[in-house]
Amino acid sequence: MASYTLEEKCNLLANCRLFRNIHVKTLEPLARYAKTKSLKNREVICHRGDIGSQMYVIAKGKVSIHTDSDEGKELGFGFMNEGDVFGEIAMLDGGERTATVKAIEQTEILVIERRDFIPFIEKEPKVAVQLLTTLAARLRSADEHFEDIFFRNLPGRLAKKFLGLAEEYGHDTGNGIQIDLKLSQGEIGKLTGATRESINKQMRAWEIAGLIGCKKGFVTIKDPEALEDISELA
Repeated sequence: MASYTLEEKCNLLANCRLFRNIHVKTLEPLARYAKTKSLKNREVICHRGDIGSQMYVIAKGKVSIHTDSDEGKELGFGFMNEGDVFGEIAMLDGGERTATVKAIEQTEILVIERRDFIPFIEKEPKVAVQLLTTLAARLRSADEHFEDIFFRNLPGRLAKKFLGLAEEYGHDTGNGIQIDLKLSQGEIGKLTGATRESINKQMRAWEIAGLIGCKKGFVTIKDPEALEDISELA
């Protein structure tokens, strides 16, 4: 179980995008009631369809977000890391979770209950505005994701996904930009709405062409300009 002092929890909340520009001292009432939780790699935090009254702030680590059909098919939305918030929709309306969230490495989160959050934003309307902004950005991102799946071909949406992941999680190795997320081809397929076989075929073609490199589950982008062209032509 992760353990943080009140001061540490206040600082974690202050570094969160949702509470940006809110003074640390102002966050004390919320931090005082926030619980902490440690998650193992691959541990599920919440399932789509669960009834929820909690919001989560990532203090350390990374999580993946996906939805699944009744037939068991998964569609990935992406990843979140330190400073990101999730679970706010069900926390606000007390309804069902809209996605399944799973830790993809050792992760620590702060858990905020609806009964503590609502009185807080009633006193701090600036947070309510930032929450609306967060929800709007989330909606735009989901719309764009579905548009890519329906209107872009596989090379286009795969190139766009790799470039986006490289921008957020990549580092320059001197021989390209390595995406610091260990992803199977099946997981990449879920992020792009494609089968593992289709992903395997496309990635092998790009490896042969020198656009990417793949080693031990990590993708390295060797020719970002070429991938940019592919994403724009799709």
